[in-house]
Amino acid sequence: PTSQGTKLNEALQAAGAHVLWIPAIEIAALPPDDEGRALLGRLGEFDWCAFASESGVRHFLDRVEGQGLRWPLRLRVATVGRNTARALADRGRPADLVPEEHTGRALAELLLSRAPAGRILLPRGDQGREELAELLQAAGWQVTPLICYANRPVRLSPSRVFAVEQGLDAAVFASPSAVRALWEQLPETARRVLARAACVPIGPTTAGALREVGLEPALVPETHTVDGVVAALAQLLADR
Repeated sequence: PTSQGTKLNEALQAAGAHVLWIPAIEIAALPPDDEGRALLGRLGEFDWCAFASESGVRHFLDRVEGQGLRWPLRLRVATVGRNTARALADRGRPADLVPEEHTGRALAELLLSRAPAGRILLPRGDQGREELAELLQAAGWQVTPLICYANRPVRLSPSRVFAVEQGLDAAVFASPSAVRALWEQLPETARRVLARAACVPIGPTTAGALREVGLEPALVPETHTVDGVVAALAQLLADR
């Protein structure tokens, strides 16, 4: 999304890349319904709250503050990655648990190793993956999802489609929803260009989305962050 791509764009340019930045999705807040408002009123009943994205942090805390609620002291917080933890800290609440690997599976495994089964709230988007919830539920946790925002595709302009068709050395993807939104709008001529490029996903979940549309990831960065993507891309293109 436009609001989240600046750091990656600047890091790639600083490394010497000529960047064609295509925001393929946008993040839109969803207004809380009666059930959602009632759920926030019962925050003190949960043992944990887990965030998988910076968007989840922002839109969930906007709801909490909008209802004039205070964060319960007993409610511990986990995040999928350091960037999400940083977004949480910027809002005045440091994370209690952050896995080394930035995936839902890694967070689930860390929670299962550190905490007894309890009640956990999962603020998320409408296209959030179920991996974290499924693993915790299988281990006896009571999992409550709360949809706070929506991922929506952004219409690609003809000029951006034309720019893709002129050729790419590499294509970087930061989320599964961006993969799907871009692929579904590209004509076959632009899809063939992507198929020839080195496709670099930010992590294994996005790599899976690439494979679903028929694109094979050139590699998956060891660290699922902006710095990890830039380092992986630099190594990949240098080797070529």
